[in-house]
Amino acid sequence: MRSAGKDIWLMRYLTFGLWLAVSISFLPVPSYAQSRLRTDDFVDALRVPGSSVDIDVKEIHERALERMKKPGPKPQDRPGLVDELNALPQLTLDIQFNSDSAIIRPESYKTLGRIAEALYHPYLLDHKFLVVGHIEATGKRQNNLDLSQKRAAAIREALVTTFRISPQRIVALGLGEEQLQDRAKAGAPVNRRVQLIANGKR
Repeated sequence: MRSAGKDIWLMRYLTFGLWLAVSISFLPVPSYAQSRLRTDDFVDALRVPGSSVDIDVKEIHERALERMKKPGPKPQDRPGLVDELNALPQLTLDIQFNSDSAIIRPESYKTLGRIAEALYHPYLLDHKFLVVGHIEATGKRQNNLDLSQKRAAAIREALVTTFRISPQRIVALGLGEEQLQDRAKAGAPVNRRVQLIANGKR
């Protein structure tokens, strides 16, 4: 026959287990839960249905520079710089960098490897892609644009050199704080992201 003390400890243990399970169920999931996705999931997200939009990366970069020269509204009041990107097949990549740096953290190379596998898939092998970097609206606007460009370039470089993706297939573009995901919270970390966007066929 069990003692009352053991029953109390058992109840406490079960109660804690239930609390822990419920708490975990409400934790945020990383972008697209990328560690759990199969290569085919990446391929499906990036396949181009029919015709595509031709994106002029140089023109977009110049547009961002011009917009910064003019005094304008606060970040939360600015319209998106390149809204046509939103209509293209894309993924938001869960890539981690060192703070205020374009150095990719080692743990993010698994995600890059999964992306590279998708880019070698027959459905995507003749497609081009944009790697687009974004930063939340904190600090200097020009610095944010520069850092986002360096981070996008670092991802492109890793895909080209480490994973042997053809350099003709990938273009890097930094948009800084000019294309916020959550304009109501311009300084929120959600605005610090990298997109991989399908940009037509070669």
